[in-house]
Parts: sequence; structure tokens; C-alpha cells
Amino acid sequence: MSVKTRLTTSGFSEYLEVLAKAGQNIDAIADEALLAGGEVLLAGMDRRVPKDTHNLEQHLVVDGPHQDGNFHYVEVGIPPTADANTARYGNVQEYGSANTPAQSYIRPTLDHDMSKAKAEMKKVFVEKGAL
Repeated sequence: MSVKTRLTTSGFSEYLEVLAKAGQNIDAIADEALLAGGEVLLAGMDRRVPKDTHNLEQHLVVDGPHQDGNFHYVEVGIPPTADANTARYGNVQEYGSANTPAQSYIRPTLDHDMSKAKAEMKKVFVEKGAL
């Protein structure tokens, strides 16, 4: 099960040049900011996830940060290493099935907590002097 979201920015090229000249370690700051934002989203999922057996709740994690070239990211939710039953259960809880109504916990978190996660990421950049 995978839900993806994308955050795009524009107009940062001049600012990035200033950062490069200033010698900021922007990769490390970006990773720290992503972890901070990921923790906000994880807390939102923890609040919303069905707690029947607590198995799904116990498998929710922030995985990362990861880097692919200049692209930094974290994955929040059920990790790919989770057992098949947990992944299937998480999918049914999020989207429902023919016999089970959805008890979404990922989409409401993205809808309600994404602005909090972005604010937390910005806070890290400000604290580190990168903004």
C-alpha cells in the first residue's frame, strides 16, 4: 500500500546559489527538516489509526531520510518490510473492502496535518540559519 504526495517549489535558484556560497550543509538540514515533518505526520496517523489490535499502530514508522541524487524524502506509514497481513490490513482500513467500510487514517492526516508538518520543516530551516 502506498500513498504519495508531492511538494514542489519554484523560484529558489538564486537563494540556493546564496546558500551554496555561504557553505551551508543544506543536505543535512533538509534531512533534519524532513524528519521533523515526518514525525508530525506520524503523530497524526497514530491519532487516527484504528486501534482494535494495535498491530497497525505499532507498525507505523518514519522511514528515512533517503536521498536519490538531489531528491530527499522520508516515507511515513507502513514500511515495505512489514509482513503481508499488516500491509493488507492497513490497506483495508484506509480504503475499505467489499465487506469492511474504510476507516481512513492516512488521507485525513495529509489533509489536516500537512500544514503543521510544513511549518515544522520550515522551523528547522530557520533554526539552522538556512532561511
